[in-house]
This record gives sequence, C-alpha cells and structure tokens, in this order.
Amino acid sequence: MIFVLTPQLKPGMIIGQSVMNDATVVPLLVEGQKLTLQNIKRLRSLNLPGIYIKTKYSEDIIAQGFISPELKHKVTNELKAICKSYTQSSIITPAMVTRLAEVSQSLMDYVLSKDEYLVNMVEIKTFDNYTFSHSINVATLATLIGIQLGYSRLSLQELTSAGLMHDLGKLEIPLDIINKPATLTDDEYHLVQSHPERAVRRLKTSVKISRTVLDGICSHHEKMDGSGYPLGLAGSNIPLCGRILAVADVYDALTTSRAYRPAWQTKEALEYMANCGGTHFDSDILNAFFKTVAVYPVGSMVKLNDDSIALVTKNLQGHMMRPVIRILHSIFHAPGTEISLADDPYYAALSIIKSLNADNEIPMEIFE
Repeated sequence: MIFVLTPQLKPGMIIGQSVMNDATVVPLLVEGQKLTLQNIKRLRSLNLPGIYIKTKYSEDIIAQGFISPELKHKVTNELKAICKSYTQSSIITPAMVTRLAEVSQSLMDYVLSKDEYLVNMVEIKTFDNYTFSHSINVATLATLIGIQLGYSRLSLQELTSAGLMHDLGKLEIPLDIINKPATLTDDEYHLVQSHPERAVRRLKTSVKISRTVLDGICSHHEKMDGSGYPLGLAGSNIPLCGRILAVADVYDALTTSRAYRPAWQTKEALEYMANCGGTHFDSDILNAFFKTVAVYPVGSMVKLNDDSIALVTKNLQGHMMRPVIRILHSIFHAPGTEISLADDPYYAALSIIKSLNADNEIPMEIFE
C-alpha cells in the first residue's frame, strides 16, 4: 500500500488500511473499500493528512502502527477512567494510581516486546479524540527515547507514566480555549500555560507517584534556552524526564491533525525539530529521538535526484535517509525495481530529494 495525501485522493481508489477512530473499534473507513467523493470530503473535514491506498506495485507492503489498535483502544478506555477520576475527585484516589501503574506497565511492556524500536509508518490520527491518543503517543515516544538512552525498566515505566499524564492539567481548562483556532488572549494563554502546575498540584497528593514523574509533567514545556514555561528553566536545570517529554510532545502535536490546522508530514516535523536543537530541545535527546522515527515511513512516496518516483518499502536502522525503495515511475529504472540506497554501491549517487506532496508529481497510472 501507498500513503496518499488527502488532496491527491480520487474516487475509486481502494483503501489499503482501515482508518480507525481511537474512541471506538469501528473504523471510519474499511480496508478494501472504494473511495467515494463523500469519503474524501469527510477526510478533508477531519483534516487528515492522507490514507493508505492499494496499488499494483505495493500489494506486499503492509503498514503497521507501532501500537496495535486493540492495545490503543484498551489504554484509551483506561485513560478515560483516569481522567474521569481526576475531574471528579479533589484528591488522587488509590484506585487511580493503581490503574495508572497497570496501564503504564502494559504499554511499556508492549513497546519492549517489539522486534524493532522504530516508528515506521504515517499514523492517521483524527482530532476528535486528541486528548487520549496524544497522551498514548507521547508516552510511547518517550519510552522509545528512554530505550535509546539505556534506561532501566523502572525509569522507562516512569517515562511512560509521565507521558500518559503530562496533559492532565488541561482537563481543568475550558475545551473551547484548548481548541480555539484564533489567537489566544493574554488571559487565555496564561491559563493554558498553567496546566503543568495544575496537574502536579493534584498528583502530588499521592505518595505513590514519583518525584521523577511529577518533575517531568511540570517541565515538559520548558525550553533549553529558558524561554519555556511555567518556570523558565534552562539547560540542565530542566529535569531529564521533562526534556524527553518535550521532544515527544512537540513531535506528536505537529504530526496530528487539529481542528484548526492539518498535520505536518514526518519529514517536515523532523526538520523543524532539528532546527530547534539546543534552543528548544536537548540535542542529545533529540539525536536519540531521531533514531526512533523513520524520516520516510514505509508506504511513503518520494522523488529521487534523477526525477524518478519511488515507494519506501523498508527502513534500515542507522540509515534513516537512505531506505530501501521500489521504483514506481522512471525513465532510468524499470517499474518495480527494488533498490537499497544504504548498501547498494551501484546506486551510490542516487538519493531522495523530497517526499511527494503535489498532485501533478504522482503518475495516476500506478493506481490503475
């Protein structure tokens, strides 16, 4: 299957992967279904960047999310229960802490069970269930960074827990402010900025939530140059957990569709974050993060420096800019030719120059 941007979708294309909604187990669109104009309008209304489509050159390509839909649905339901407890109680109940520990361990164990610690597909995320899916994604990415940094199981579980809870304080802020498409007023902005401290004030009533988790939640919007909030901490004064969460939080926010803007493509988000190393983000943590996310996820269409159009079929750890590709359209290579840009000396001069993001760059015959 091939990931096709929403503006490039045409009626009659065959859906290659079901489009899920984390709130239910019922997909928005089902694998094998033919796209209609109404489907495409629905996808545009949700600000989805694109979906996976079947083509004659990609029958064997299967894009699999890093977290299974079943686990994501289970964790989402647990998070809903935790959030309900948070909003209804003035204190953090023992039941909430137990539930949090169990769901954090389940998610961490699942991540550790993977054969490859690499996010290797474009995840199609709607904004209708943003609070929960974002927390799961941040927890997963933070855990992957911790693995790259050699963290122990205990430290990884603290990262997972902090990721799942990092935005709990936003439950105390009106939703119309959180999702406001226009510029926030000064009062609204200060209210949003208070969410890390709001969460910590509530969570610290439980002696079973570690200082590491609390410090991470409180500092996940701090920046290395001191321009972040709520305390304006800088450099090594920012707790390590907070520095890790900052990277995971921004990446997932950028690559998720919101009511007021479409999702960024993976490469766009990574390039932006690379330019913020040392100012917004800890450069060492950023480098560890870059080892966990494929620049060109499997199923992405790319343009090569000889004007060929290709499909990314596999990513190789340590060679994120030079994946294995399959030629789709070229005057130099036969369609279907498989090329490993990382280790095939015959194609040493061949390289990817960009992801495809314009209608006229994709030959429609590959979808026939």
